This record gives sequence, C-alpha cells and structure tokens, in this order.
Amino acid sequence: MRRKIPNTFVLMESTRYDLKFLKVASVTLVLLYLVIIAGSIVRATGSGMGCPDWPKCFGYYIPPTNPAQIEFQESHEYKKSMMIIVNDTLWLSKADFTSAKKFDYSNWEKYPVHNYAKFFVMQTWVEYVNRLIGAVNAFALLALLLVALLRFKNDRITFFVLVAGMCVMAFVIWLGAVVVHTNLAPQKITFHMLSSLALLGVVIFSHTRVSVLANKLVKSSVGKKIHFLLTAALLLTILQIVFGTQVRQQIDVINLDSGGLMRETWISKLNRIYLVHQLTAMVVVFLNGYLFFKLKRIVNDSTTKILVYGILLVILLEYALGVFIHNFSIPAFSQPIHLILALLLFGIQFGLLQRTTRKTLN
Repeated sequence: MRRKIPNTFVLMESTRYDLKFLKVASVTLVLLYLVIIAGSIVRATGSGMGCPDWPKCFGYYIPPTNPAQIEFQESHEYKKSMMIIVNDTLWLSKADFTSAKKFDYSNWEKYPVHNYAKFFVMQTWVEYVNRLIGAVNAFALLALLLVALLRFKNDRITFFVLVAGMCVMAFVIWLGAVVVHTNLAPQKITFHMLSSLALLGVVIFSHTRVSVLANKLVKSSVGKKIHFLLTAALLLTILQIVFGTQVRQQIDVINLDSGGLMRETWISKLNRIYLVHQLTAMVVVFLNGYLFFKLKRIVNDSTTKILVYGILLVILLEYALGVFIHNFSIPAFSQPIHLILALLLFGIQFGLLQRTTRKTLN
C-alpha cells in the first residue's frame, strides 16, 4: 500500500519555495531598477553608441580601455570580428590574422551596420556596464522562473506570467541590439522603455501574488472609488513617461543641432508635447496627493503603508525636479534622476494596486 505524504509536509515544501521565490524576486526587482538607472545614465552621457556592435564591444568581450587598441597596429594578432577605426571609418576583421607593416584592406571590411566610428573610453565603459547589469538581470529573471516552476502545482498563474516576462526580456534584448544597429533610433528607445515598465510589472505582480499565497501579506480593502483612482494614477504615470520620452527625443535632436551649446534656448524650441507634459504633471501631483491622504487612513499593513508614504515623497521630488529642469536649462545630470523617480512612482503605484482590493474583506 502506497504511503501518503502528510499535508503538513506539502505545506512546508510549498512555504520553503515561496520564501525562496520572494527573495529571488526582490533581488530581480532591484536589478531591474539598476538596469534602468544604468540605461538612463547611458542616455544622459550620450554613451548609447559607446559599443558600436552587439553583443560584443568593438569585437571584444571585455571592451578596450585605450584608444591604441582600436587603432591599426603593426604585427598585431587580430581575431575575427575585432574592430578598428581608420580614416574615421569603422573596420571589421574578416578572419584571424597577424597584421603586416601597413593596413591591408583585404583583411578588413567596412562595418556594414552603421557608419558611427568614434571611441571614448568613458562612453564605452558606461554602455558596457549597462549591458553587464542587463545580463545579470536576465539570469536573475531566469532563476525566478525556475523557482516558479518548483511551485507550479500550487500556483500556475505566477509561472505563466513569468514566462511572459521572459518573452518581454527576450524582446528587450533584441530591441537593445536593434537600437545599436540603427544608431539609437528615437522610436525604438521609447519602445525599449515601455518594455522595461512591462518587466517591472511582471516582477511586482509575481512578488505580491506569492506574498499573499504564502500568508505574508493581507490585501487592504480600499473600496471601488480609491481602487479606480489608483488605476487611473498608474495609467497617467505611464502616459507621463511616454510624454517624457517624446520630450527627451526632441531635446536629443536640439542638442545635436546646436552642438550641445545654448542650453537656455532648448525649452523654447520644444513643441506642444512639452506643454502637455507640464499640464499632465499637475494632474499627477493632485491625484497622487489625494490618494496619499485617503490611503494612509485605510491601509493597515506596515509595508503597504511605507509605499503610501513613498507616493508622497516621490511625487514631490519629481515635481520639484521638473520645475528645476525647466528653470535651469535642462542640466544633464537631472534627466536620468527625473526618469528614475518616474519609474519609482510607477513601481509604487503598481505595488499598491496589487496590495489593495476594492472588495470588502471579512
């Protein structure tokens, strides 16, 4: 006669995997924000083409640290796909070979993807670190999926949500390569940002769901009106991020046209999308302020209450920074901080939406 496994044992195993899942999910979420921070620094410093190829960087797994490494060198052993810059042109080695005294065109071909041919050590390494953090984050998301597989019998929804998340991650990686190959096409950068929001949503949803199933979190009942306003605030934040990326794209064009000079004139050259961005920001402030005063009285869970206060802190910082950017000619350092605060607001709002319910809890 087959021996039955006690239910208590199954529950203990389930709880053990739940706790592992929550730890890995927390690490993955932190890494996601680090990737976004790194990406915003890449854009603020103009380092997006610091590595002109993908996934390598100038044909190296570890990028060059000296301009001499991408200049032609006599009697140097070159590997296939290594890159050098000669006469303001990016050249790709056709095969492994040792160079002669003079540059031999037969060993090289012009890089066929784009004609960007510049090397700055700082920009190259800023872009490389961004890619490195992204790779670590991809492995963290994969680890999260594997832990979810161990919990599959008890929670299939989380597993399939994470499978969708892996698909989004694959899309982000592919789009990252496309962004480089198209020399930072603006529209693709916006899609890249929206994909990052989707990944944040997947991890936050999964973490919250498992916390509830593991009895680590009890959702707060906030009623239909507040829950609806939370949803509206989240959608408005996403819209603001899209507006912000559109404004940023215009600034990039203006910056290029002006050679990085006359920053005090840049705002006057923006079109109506900037005015819409400003007006929407005021709605975001008032709506989130209203939600703060309502939620702080309703929410009982201590972690959820921290998120409620996080709304107020982030929204005030974000609005103050927006005013600073407008009045002080868009300082370069302020742009990534502005984006990071917007993404923090998105994460807090989405987390609150997952941690609350419009239903009355008994």
